[in-house]
Amino acid sequence: MEIIFNGKEHEDTFYSFMARYNIRPEDDERVALFYVLTITEDCRRNFTDCYNAEERCVKLDALHHGWVTGSDARAIRLAFNLFNAAVPTALIESEDKSDNLYDYRGDFEYNRRELLESTPCSIFCDGSIGKYLMEGLKMRYKTLF
Repeated sequence: MEIIFNGKEHEDTFYSFMARYNIRPEDDERVALFYVLTITEDCRRNFTDCYNAEERCVKLDALHHGWVTGSDARAIRLAFNLFNAAVPTALIESEDKSDNLYDYRGDFEYNRRELLESTPCSIFCDGSIGKYLMEGLKMRYKTLF
């Protein structure tokens, strides 16, 4: 499968991070996560704000950094969704475990907005990175393409 990259820096960073974090090519979830999180320059530069290498998981507060632009937020939302088939930026269990519509701040309105921002229409409306976001889908769901 030939991969389409958003420039040489995207390609170099993707392969560098794959090697650094020992990601196997058959680990479709992490391959897609790393590909999408390296599309934009800001996400590449701030990768460790999005991914916890020690625990091998996403950082749920990734959207709350000052460097995140609209394109970055779309990439983060899609990457996280492809990684765990959910909307982890909104659906975080509360302390009492009885309602998972509360983030770490317990802010229901934030979560409602975050769910709306995580729809395909909101994510794929970005013409500047849309084709690379689609490439991330192809990487995650190889058998469908």
